[in-house]
Amino acid sequence: MPHDEFSRIRQWTSRSAGQEGDGLSVGIGDDAAVFAVAAGREVVACCDAMIETVHFLRETMEPADIGYKALVSNLSDIAAMGGIPRFALVTIGVSPRWSVEECSRIYDGIYEAAEQHGVRIIGGDTVSTPDALHLSITVLGEVEQGKALRRSGARPGDLVFVTGPLGGAAAGLSLMLADREKMEQWPALVMMHRRPVPRIREGRLLLASCSRPGALNDVSDGLASELWEIAEASGVAVAVDPRRIPIAEEVRRYAASAGKDPLAWALYGGEDYELVGTVPEKDIGRLQQVFQENGCTLAVIGRVEEGEQAVWLADGTVRTPLPKGGYNHFSR
Repeated sequence: MPHDEFSRIRQWTSRSAGQEGDGLSVGIGDDAAVFAVAAGREVVACCDAMIETVHFLRETMEPADIGYKALVSNLSDIAAMGGIPRFALVTIGVSPRWSVEECSRIYDGIYEAAEQHGVRIIGGDTVSTPDALHLSITVLGEVEQGKALRRSGARPGDLVFVTGPLGGAAAGLSLMLADREKMEQWPALVMMHRRPVPRIREGRLLLASCSRPGALNDVSDGLASELWEIAEASGVAVAVDPRRIPIAEEVRRYAASAGKDPLAWALYGGEDYELVGTVPEKDIGRLQQVFQENGCTLAVIGRVEEGEQAVWLADGTVRTPLPKGGYNHFSR
C-alpha cells in the first residue's frame, strides 16, 4: 500500500460514534484520549495482538473477520475479569502486500464487533511493516472496585464450569486447511473459527451472582492451558470429567468424518473464547437458574481439590494427568 494512502486509514479510526454519558471527554484528534470512570468502579485493561501467519492466515480469514476476531479476543479478556468493555485503541502495521480496500474491511470488522458490544474506538496508530500485517488492540473497561474476578479464586470443593461448547474454532481451522472444498457443508464450523462470541454477559452474571468470587479465565489457548493457569494461580488441583466437556454436535460429526479427536480440539485447540471457572458448590443451582433466565449456558465439568497444583482428567475411577499444552509463542 503506498505511503501517501495512510491518511485514509487514519480516517477510519474516527468512525466510532460515542454515547452520551460514556465518560469520554477527549477523543480522537489529540495526542491521547481522556475518559472518566464511573463512581465505585476501576479500570480494567488488556492488549492482544494478531500477527499474520502466527495468529491468522489470509487463506482462512476474510479481512473483516481478522478485525472482528482481533477485537473479540480482547473483549473476552475483559469478560474473564467480570468487567464491562468501554473503549478500544487500534494499532495496525500494514505491509505493501495489503491494499487499502483490504485494510478498510479489517476496520469494518473491528467496528462491527465494537458496535455489537457497546465499545468506542478512541485512538490508536498506523505504521508500515515490511512483510506481515500486525494488528494490536488495547481495550479499556471498568469493573466494580475490588470485585474483578481472577484466576486465583479457586478453592477446594468448588465446581468447575465452562460457559459453552469447546473445540469449534480448531475444527473450523482444520476444515479450512485440510478440507477447504467442503467449507460450504460446514458453515457453522467456519463461523466458530472466524466469528467467536465474547462472553461478556456471562462474566457479569458470575460477578453478581456468587456468594464468593471464584476463579475465571477465558479459553483462548485451549481448555487444558486455562485449567492449568487456574490451578497454578490458586494453588489447587483440578479434576475434570472429559465426558462432561461440552462439544458441539457439528464438531463431533466433522471430527468423525475427518478422523480427528474432538476432545483434543477442545483441550488444546483454543480460540473458543468461552469462559472457564469455578464457583462454590452451594451457588451452582442458583447460578444455573440465573444463566438460563438470561439466555446463557453453564456446564459443570469437574471439581477443585486440595493438593499439589495439577490438572487431571477423571473418567470414573480412572485419573490421568492432563498436560498443559496450548499455544506457546516461544516453544518453536
